[in-house]
Amino acid sequence: MNRLVVIAVAATMVLLASCGFQLRGSYELPSHLSPVFLDKESMSLPLYRELTSRIKTSGAVTENADEAASVITVMGENRSRDIRSVDSSGRASEYGLRYTLVFNVKSGGELLIENGSIVRNRTLLFNPDAVLGVANEEQNLYEDMIEDAAGSLMMRLQALK
Repeated sequence: MNRLVVIAVAATMVLLASCGFQLRGSYELPSHLSPVFLDKESMSLPLYRELTSRIKTSGAVTENADEAASVITVMGENRSRDIRSVDSSGRASEYGLRYTLVFNVKSGGELLIENGSIVRNRTLLFNPDAVLGVANEEQNLYEDMIEDAAGSLMMRLQALK
């Protein structure tokens, strides 16, 4: 019985490896971009933490701009909230949340990505009876959008081969 389980696990691993499966969040940066310097002063702390974490797992990140093969600078980071719908009393019942990230990637004195833009949108339902819960949910949605934008930025870096 144990041999059968081992054979089944081995067969599953071979099938997953052969189809190109890779774990979510694992990126392979081109060698000419590594190590990467993140301009910490140009970005929010949550974005900096997320990018640092993702780059560490896929290559090298450096704290010294002189040692870096590439530099990521955030030109703009914006959060906005718009009313999408109102209830019968005229109060907002649904908001549209938007997170916009504009960035540059520079390597060897050359701009590889200039004013690259990533936009993420989410919908927030407003409940006037749970204002604190809605505020917490809004913060969670923005954090999710930052994680999503960091993943998209990493995919763009990966495509620069």
